[in-house]
Amino acid sequence: MQRVRKGLYLLEAAGWVNAYLIEGPRGLTLVDTGHSRAADALGDEIERGGFSLQDLEQVLITHAHFDHVGGAAILLDRKRVKVYAHPDDAPAIKGAIVKEPLIRRVGRYLCSMWFPYRPLEVLVPLQQGQTLRALPQWQVLHTPGHTAGSLSLFQPTEKILICGDALANRGDKLSLSPSLYNDDHAAALSSARRLSALDCDVLCCGHGPVIRAGGALKLQKLVESLR
Repeated sequence: MQRVRKGLYLLEAAGWVNAYLIEGPRGLTLVDTGHSRAADALGDEIERGGFSLQDLEQVLITHAHFDHVGGAAILLDRKRVKVYAHPDDAPAIKGAIVKEPLIRRVGRYLCSMWFPYRPLEVLVPLQQGQTLRALPQWQVLHTPGHTAGSLSLFQPTEKILICGDALANRGDKLSLSPSLYNDDHAAALSSARRLSALDCDVLCCGHGPVIRAGGALKLQKLVESLR
C-alpha cells in the first residue's frame, strides 16, 4: 500500500492494475477491486495497512472490465457493502453477454479461464452529478470511451483525479488506452479532452504509477498531441 495523499492510498496487490482506498468522513471507499485472483490479497493489504474491512462503506467500479471488477464478489464475501457503477456498464458487471469484436470476445474468454468472474447481483446506479454519501467532496464524472459507462472521481480542493482506464500511465508516459480495448475511441478522446480542463495535480490511473504532481499539464500535453 502506498500513501498518495492524506486519506488516499494506492493498493498494489492486483499487480498490473491499480485500486485505490479513500478515507472519507463516513468510512472507507474502495475504487475498483482488481481481478478475481487478487481479491483476497487486496483485502489483506487493506488490513495490513492499518485499516479494517469492517470500516469499508462502499465500492465504486470505474468500469466493467474483469481486472477492475473481478475481485468485487469475493471481497463482498468478507464485508457486504453497496457497489456503485454507471448504468451503462451494469449489464456486463451483472454477467450479461455484451456485443464486442471477435478478437475481444476471444480475449475475454481466455481471461475468464485464468481469472474466473463471479457476476454481481446487485449494483447501485451512479451517474455524473450524483454525490456519494461517504465521499461528499468528490465529484462523479462520466468519462465514456474505454467502456460506455466508465466513471472517474475528482476532488477539486485537493486537485486529485482518479480516472480508471480513461487514461493510462505506462512506461511513465501518459496515454489513452489502446483503441483495440476501447468501446469507442473517439469518445475516449473526447473524455480525455474534458478531463484536461480540470485543475488536476495528482492523477491516479487504472494502470501505471500515480502522477503525484503536474497531472493537468501532462494531460493537456497528451490531448494536444492527439489532435
